[in-house]
Amino acid sequence: MLRSPLPGATAALHAKENSRAKKWREMAVVRKRGERGEEGGKGGGTDWGFVTVDAKLISRTWKGIPDCWRAAAWHAFLTASAKRRGIGKSDTELVTIYTDFIERPSADDVQIDLDVPRTISSHIMFRRRYRGGQRLLFRTLHALSLYFPEVGYVQGMASLAATLLCYYDEETTFIMLVRMFELRGLEKLYQAGFGGLMQALDEFEGGWMKGGQVSRRLINLGVTPTAYGTRWYLTLFNYSMPFAAQLRVWDVFMLLGDPDPASSAIAPAFSGSLDVLHATSTALIDGMKEILLKSDFEGSMKVLTSWIPVKDEELLMKVVKGEWKGRRKRRAKGGGGGGGEGLGGASPALQS
Repeated sequence: MLRSPLPGATAALHAKENSRAKKWREMAVVRKRGERGEEGGKGGGTDWGFVTVDAKLISRTWKGIPDCWRAAAWHAFLTASAKRRGIGKSDTELVTIYTDFIERPSADDVQIDLDVPRTISSHIMFRRRYRGGQRLLFRTLHALSLYFPEVGYVQGMASLAATLLCYYDEETTFIMLVRMFELRGLEKLYQAGFGGLMQALDEFEGGWMKGGQVSRRLINLGVTPTAYGTRWYLTLFNYSMPFAAQLRVWDVFMLLGDPDPASSAIAPAFSGSLDVLHATSTALIDGMKEILLKSDFEGSMKVLTSWIPVKDEELLMKVVKGEWKGRRKRRAKGGGGGGGEGLGGASPALQS
């Protein structure tokens, strides 16, 4: 792990985590190897399935997936999404493609080679040059650049791959990256010229932040979402918050990152597939509200672009869930935009 989801955990916390893991085992369905069904997921040497539309599963995902189930659950969620939407190739096909791509050169290899040692080099898995995690990271990014030639390699991809390599082997990491790009809007976010990223940030500013106190303050200061949101969105909050909090956001994004049928007319660029990211961004800004309203340009930029010390993941995710559900309900009623900023005050989920 990059960082334990249970730093300094007590015996009581471990007992709670074990209890939660048992509940996830009860929801899982064992599948035979090589016979992944609609909701199959690979983890711990076994193929598992989950009913991804089950209300109990969704509720428990918001509460956080036990770390021992995270690999299986993430894979199962994206496999189910691919099957449901009829997008992408099978695991077997992607592994074959990966094996082939490893033997081919990529125009991005030099840049990938430069960036790999800069990626979480403090982690033991990625410390040794051309070995271990650095080698796996290079290979997966190399293959990804060939799979999406119009996108190629972009620096933020390394942090995504590094996170996945903490849970999967290199082939499955490649599979997960491909599915995240195809099913969770990342291909559009990373497209050449970053036109998709600009659309996503415009969607956030105009549809989630518009009309709020912080939004008006940042506009007056000349602070735009591109100044802070670029890293948030391209890395899915890696390097922007504690790893444990990042994983909680990824849990929900993996499960609920499909397009919202009610959003096509309101948010046509991504059709609601980035709602979890938008809700997280809104929750983070809500937590910094008091500071931002008192800050000048330099102070606001420092707060928004620095690492955010989330001290209460549960409260953060409660605000994220409230933002996400509220937006979906408004869309279903034909409404749409503006007036985010969560609870309307500084959230104790963030340290001052």
